[in-house]
This record gives sequence, C-alpha cells and structure tokens, in this order.
Amino acid sequence: MTRKQKIVKRIVTLILSVMLVFTAGVSVSAESLRDLVVSALAEKDDNSINNSYISAQRLYIGETLVLHAAPQGVDPSKCTYSFYFRPKGLMWFNLQTYSEVQDCYWTPTALGDYEVCIKVKFGRTIGKKYFDVRVTRELVARPYVSTAFVQLGNTVELNAQHEGGFGNVSCAFYYKPKDDFSWSTLSDYGSADLIKWKPTKTGEYDLCIKIADEDGQYKEGYYSLTVSDVLPRTPTEFIITVKSPIASPYFWKCSFTDSDILDYYVTEKPAALEDLKTYVLLEYHFRTKAAGRTSIDLSYDTYNADKYALSYDVTVDRNLNYSIKDTTGTYLEKELPKAEQVSSSFSVSVSKPEAGCIWTCDISDNLIADIDKVDTHDYYEDTYNFSVVRKGSVTVTLTCKSVSEKTDRYKLVYDLTVDDDLNVSVFHKDGIYIDYTELPDPVQKT
Repeated sequence: MTRKQKIVKRIVTLILSVMLVFTAGVSVSAESLRDLVVSALAEKDDNSINNSYISAQRLYIGETLVLHAAPQGVDPSKCTYSFYFRPKGLMWFNLQTYSEVQDCYWTPTALGDYEVCIKVKFGRTIGKKYFDVRVTRELVARPYVSTAFVQLGNTVELNAQHEGGFGNVSCAFYYKPKDDFSWSTLSDYGSADLIKWKPTKTGEYDLCIKIADEDGQYKEGYYSLTVSDVLPRTPTEFIITVKSPIASPYFWKCSFTDSDILDYYVTEKPAALEDLKTYVLLEYHFRTKAAGRTSIDLSYDTYNADKYALSYDVTVDRNLNYSIKDTTGTYLEKELPKAEQVSSSFSVSVSKPEAGCIWTCDISDNLIADIDKVDTHDYYEDTYNFSVVRKGSVTVTLTCKSVSEKTDRYKLVYDLTVDDDLNVSVFHKDGIYIDYTELPDPVQKT
C-alpha cells in the first residue's frame, strides 16, 4: 500500500469515527476531536516489528491451529496482539481482539483454503503478517481386486474404494503382463472408482490402482492376476465301503462297464464297533477321469456259494462331477452301502462391527468349494463353513454391509488353492477389515 493510499484510508477511518461519535449523541470538545484526528493520522504500518508464526499451514479437519504473535525489535511489554481468519478471498473474522495474550487457538469446522492474519501493535505502529492455511481430510484408500484368478472371457473388477481427501478425488487403473516393464492404461485419472476389465489373452498380469486428491495425497495398490485358458477340470473322489468276513476279506471284486471314466483303489478300514469285529471294512475309492456313463459292479463270491452283488449306475459330467442314478443288488444287510463323496472343510469367522450388520459370501467356483452352513454365535460374530471337494483354485469374497449407512464397509477377498489331498492354503488375501485389523485366516478342519 502506497503512502497516499494509507493517508486516504486513515482519513476515511477518521470520518467514520467522527460520524460514530455524533450519531451516538456524545458531546465532543474541539480539543478531543483534535486528539482523535492526530491519533488516526499518527497510526502507521511497519511489518518489520512482526515475527509471528503458526503451527502448520496444512491440517486435517478437527485439528487445532496455534497462532503465535511474536514482536521483533520492540519492547514486548508495550505490545498488544490480535488475530483474524477468512476463507480465502472473502470477509475477515476476528478470532481475538487486541490484548496482551500472544497465543490464539483456532479449530476449523469446514474444509477449504484459508488466510490468517496476526497483528502486533506497538503504540501507533501495527505490524501485520499473513499466512495461507489449507484444511483438508486424510485420504484413506481401500483398493482391491475381486479375484486373483479368472478364466479367459470372464470379468475382473478393480475397485478404488476410498474415503476422505480434499476436493475431487481421482482414480486410475493400469495393467501389464508380468514380465513387461511398461504399463497400459485401463482408465486414466477420473471420478470412476470401479471398473470392470475382461482380459483378452491368457497369462499372468500385474494390476495397479492409484488414488489421488487435489491436495496431493496419493495412494496406490499392486495386485497379481492369472488368466487361464479354460477352467481346469479336476477329478472328484467318492468311496463305497463294504463289509467282508475277516476270514476271507478280499473275495469282493470290482469291475466297470467303461474303465475310461473311473479308476479306483482299495484300502482296509478296521471295524470300530463291537458288533463288527468279525468283519473287515473295505473302502473302494473311485476317482472320476472323463465324462460319460458307466456301471460299478461289486460282487462277493465265496467257496461256500454265498453271493452278493452291488451295482451302481454312475454318470460323470464334463466338469468331472459324478452322480449315481440307481443302486441295486443283494448285500449282507437290507440297506445297500451308499457312495460318499470325499471332502474336506474349512471355516472363516468374521466379527460384526455393529448390531444388524450383514455379511454376505460369494464363491468364484462352487465346483471346488461351496458354503456348507453359517453359524451365528451371537450378535457380534458369524462363522462361514465351507466344504471342499476337489483340487483347484477358488476365490472366496466376504462383504459386510452396514445397515445404518446402507453401504459396503468391509470386504475380505481370499484366493485359495486346494491340493490333491484337499488341503486348503491361502495363495493371496486382500481387503479391509474392522478397525484396519489383520484379516482373519481360514481354519482347516481335520
């Protein structure tokens, strides 16, 4: 501000002061008016006496800013201080009028860019110091990919889930083959936080999700994806258990009408019950090999002409699942032995962050694993029980919906592998859990 502008400003101040005096009906002598004029014209700006500072120029909403008034080159005992703020470019608001207090505390209640001013007054001299302050919110990112395995022709979801941030939050999505160095863009920075991608080639890929706000806060996540040509067909196994007299346990014979569809092996299982001590339990393990229809024939032929015959009509579909259409024959007992599918099981227990919170479950391939049942222990925890019937890879996704907020708050994604013995292991897990705690691990049941 030039000297001429300062004089004009003080004259205006003087006129307003005089008007205020007469409007209030106060009797003012010529001498007092002269003092008022002298006082207004004598006041001057000198910012060199102000060495004030603030605690931060960027803070999260809810945090408190400390404004400290510090005189420089003058006697502090003869100084007073005042503090102001305004949304950038708008009207000023007074935080504290002139006093001897040098510290002022301000907690902004809205996001935005602000200006603050600290004034140091020494006699008729005023020093002013201005600061820019940005009030923002922490950017919390929870990106995830819906699965680590997908069959060619199917879709994978990339989700840039996030909260907070300043201004407009933008999301970007990229991919590249595992061995490449350059990334390809699925979706450049924009407002979309969820995209669906259908890979056109098989192989292993790296995926990247980036999230940024206008304040420069930046988050990113990296993921792996395997795209398979066809859904691998893995055999299923079932067992038929028959009794055999302990004196001649291996008089049972097995045959197929089509041996290309099934193969088998036999194990001995000692009888556990008291009334079975005169018998041996033979377990016939059958494993599917190819689609088709066949008949399993089990026969028992002793030297004393006792004969038993069992026939099972078996159909195997293209996914190597089996079904038994009919069972006929004669046996030691009235009820014929049933075929029992070999399986294992595991469970995942999840907590509920609030009453009425709803967890849901999705399985990418229920030919490998499926939900058996859900146990609700109380209002605060559910246990999901899964059965596993064959070797392969499967993705289990658990999503928690908040009834009060009508939104998906938590998501757990497990990429699981099942070996030949139906043991389950976690290949990869991702997601966000309650209070950002560690995701609960699946528990294999023995």
